[in-house]
Amino acid sequence: MDKQKFIETQLKYINKVCELHENIKHLDISLSELHPIAVVDNNTFFVFDVKEHEKEYEFIMEYLSHWELPKGVLAAFPLDFYQNKSAAIISSSELENPDNYIFVFHEFVHCFVWNKCEPKLRKELMIEKQHQDANNIMWEINYPFPYETPGLGDISDLINYHKKMKECLKETDFEYMIWQEWKEGFARYAENLLREELGLERNTNILNPPFDRVCFYEIGSRYIKVLLENDKTINGDLEKLFYKMMLK
Repeated sequence: MDKQKFIETQLKYINKVCELHENIKHLDISLSELHPIAVVDNNTFFVFDVKEHEKEYEFIMEYLSHWELPKGVLAAFPLDFYQNKSAAIISSSELENPDNYIFVFHEFVHCFVWNKCEPKLRKELMIEKQHQDANNIMWEINYPFPYETPGLGDISDLINYHKKMKECLKETDFEYMIWQEWKEGFARYAENLLREELGLERNTNILNPPFDRVCFYEIGSRYIKVLLENDKTINGDLEKLFYKMMLK
């Protein structure tokens, strides 16, 4: 497929995402906005963004990656080659499947959070400062959390669970747990709002050991749901939600 045909094909898929957005943007403030989409093909980013004052995307640019991008990539991060805008990153093979559009919105939630408050909150974390000093930019993935901690994952008493965890974890461990619960848990919470609206099965995990960081996505989504139901003042205020989860 020649480049122009490829771009036209990706635009067709992306504008279907745009059409779906009109029907789901009311569900949560984190789903209210469209964000850049970078389609990855042959280790190249093809960047698409929303036309100004319009409700459809246009092709912006292509950029050859300096590092090897994983096959089937699905992520969200700022593009240093495109005004540092946070974008949903998806491989062209994944975008072909309409079932994956929901994951684009999951990544849009991450874009929204990044634009609102994530950089500010990261700077306040002891764990971020320590790993910056160690030049470990991948700490969110490779942090050595003690997943064998007694009581981890036992959320039968969800409200008091985090108080107990704070008592038995060191400060950076607790920060890591809450960071994952807030960041990934909120994205899963919003994704499940969308799934429920569309009559799809929820994205969920059974909380059985051995655990890894994905357990925090599930615990976080449940915890956030309870917090938002019990305190309407934190609805739409992600920074306030984070501090509440940190028990501050």
